[in-house]
Amino acid sequence: MVTPRRRVKRRVLALAALATAMTSLAACAGSNSTSSAGAEAPRSVAPGKCGSIPHQPPKDGSGVLSSLGGAVAANYNGFTQPVEASAWTKWKPAHAGPYKVAISWPPPINTFQAETLAGVKKTLTAGGKVTITKVLAPTSPADVPGQLQQLNQLIADKPDLIIAQPIAPGPSAQVIDAAAEAGIPVVSGWTTTPSASAVSVGLNNWLQAATTAAKVVQAMGGKGSVLLVHGIPGVQQDADATAGYKAVLALCPDIKVAGEVTGGYVNATTKAAVLQFLSTHPAGVNGVLQSGNMGLGVINAFQQLGKKVPPLADVGSTRGTIAYAHTNMSSYQEFGTGTPNNAIGASIAKVALKILAGQGPKVNQIITQPDYITNDTLGKIYQKGWTTTSTGEAANPDDAWMPDSYLANFFPKSAR
Repeated sequence: MVTPRRRVKRRVLALAALATAMTSLAACAGSNSTSSAGAEAPRSVAPGKCGSIPHQPPKDGSGVLSSLGGAVAANYNGFTQPVEASAWTKWKPAHAGPYKVAISWPPPINTFQAETLAGVKKTLTAGGKVTITKVLAPTSPADVPGQLQQLNQLIADKPDLIIAQPIAPGPSAQVIDAAAEAGIPVVSGWTTTPSASAVSVGLNNWLQAATTAAKVVQAMGGKGSVLLVHGIPGVQQDADATAGYKAVLALCPDIKVAGEVTGGYVNATTKAAVLQFLSTHPAGVNGVLQSGNMGLGVINAFQQLGKKVPPLADVGSTRGTIAYAHTNMSSYQEFGTGTPNNAIGASIAKVALKILAGQGPKVNQIITQPDYITNDTLGKIYQKGWTTTSTGEAANPDDAWMPDSYLANFFPKSAR
């Protein structure tokens, strides 16, 4: 029998594993003030038809999204976290700068964590108005209690603002609420935290999954079967991506789900799981939808069996998947998303700087879409020397994730 305590422990470990793998799911490129200039939507498909992106209203009970403008609000299609008016809209720091900022970040065990943190620190201190007082990281990505303890320690130090990337957003919300009671804003970077007290800066996992899935089913001609590859079932990111995929598939009566496997956000595990599936389904599948960072494991499994790689939702493209797509452009169509690590960190820091300048955000969830990668943009992303064994995130060098013109939509006009 699994006790409630063991269930909690298992969920904490699952969340930690997600942080360790740190799925590459982000980006908003270009300088357009309302959308990602690099994003390419699927070709025109009539709403409600197979290959279109479903419309699923976000959880916006207060109607606050209307203040952002229609084009920005459209990026919240299907967003699963509640969107509320920010608790910091009218907040101003109690003194003039320089300001003290503390940071709570997962340990820098991979390129994503190291480079996003570097982007945060560089942008925060570039103007000379911020001093970083502490940067704390738990002993491992599995140490959720340790991070919560560190967050409480940072609150006790009374900085002007805290930037955090919560490993477990649910439990962290209570600590962030405690920071708010102490008058300290917390910017939740990359992780969308379910609290009106947090200012989350992230992306819409549901919508990016639905967008890539729409491209895959179009490539399939609206017929056949697909394999779903989960990261860690029950973790929010995987649940959001799966919901986005299934919303698209619900519009395609001639496409069946042949099976579902779990890759744990690890390519070796993903390869083994897909190989096992294919061994019992020799006919293969016509498409694969994976929830993030596991595209290379999928590709390697099909290659090992000498099978043609089917259309793949390459959410969180890696250098390895981009290398494969670049080498096989004549026979393979890339449907991926980019992750510009330093730009993500810079965007998180820019939100913090705006808050410290007394420019309170309108909403608690500042959300974007990723830069969608296709064969047409591979030339800008692929770099000489990348191979199908290359690790690390892939992104367009020009991808600013959240350009200044896009961020401006989330703050009052008087603050721009």
